[in-house]
Amino acid sequence: MLNNRSATLIAAAVLLPALCAGPAWGGADPRGLLKESENRHRTRTQQYAGQLTVVNQDGKVRKKGWKSFREGYAGDAKNLIRFTDPPEVKGVGFLSLARPGGQNPDQWLYLPSMKRERRIAAQDRDASFVGTDFNYEDMEEFDHEKYAVTLQGEETVEGHLSYVIVAVPLEKGGKSVYEKKTIYLRKDILYLLREDLYRKGDSEPSKRLILSDLQNIDGHWVAKSMEMSDLRKGSKTTVLLKEVAFDMPQAANRFTLQNLNREGGD
Repeated sequence: MLNNRSATLIAAAVLLPALCAGPAWGGADPRGLLKESENRHRTRTQQYAGQLTVVNQDGKVRKKGWKSFREGYAGDAKNLIRFTDPPEVKGVGFLSLARPGGQNPDQWLYLPSMKRERRIAAQDRDASFVGTDFNYEDMEEFDHEKYAVTLQGEETVEGHLSYVIVAVPLEKGGKSVYEKKTIYLRKDILYLLREDLYRKGDSEPSKRLILSDLQNIDGHWVAKSMEMSDLRKGSKTTVLLKEVAFDMPQAANRFTLQNLNREGGD
């Protein structure tokens, strides 16, 4: 039979490591998690047809269709979007090209009525993207290297345990609309499920992006539904992805101003 001193020593040996270990997420490195997420989900290219629905604060619904093409990923991404319907936006194009050194990407909007592209200036980064709840900064791919990141803990999002990571823009990362972003990264597959966006001076998020309907397509996880809510205005924009394809060869001139200005081109 154990005496009191022996029992105390055994209890200490069992409990002390558990107490010292802290929360399960305590040793996780947020930068390492974001790097691993990028490594897992990086693809050479991605393309899809999108159905976009905007619901304003009065409940009025507007629908748009587009085609999206991407080459590269995160900090080296090239993106082209071409609207296909309704008639008032058909042919409108958007081109975004990553720049080296963590600078803001170069972005242009092509308007058929003008027959030419318009460069998106730094002061326009918070402007609505073609009447949606996305602004031009929201159209960029998230690049963790532009942010200082800290791990805040874990939270269940859409039924999945997720890491909660706060990302604060670095000065070298270019001008940002947001003071910080809170990222919810699904723990088992390290895929983004939610992003809370804080403008300067906000104590509560002013916008929220939710990614859902995750599917594995050709070995790649993708959220086939993206919803951006403007929590101040009470409006939201939902994008449903269709005909998703990865690693398809892209035309050599697809991500150029010449192609952007080509009426009906993609």
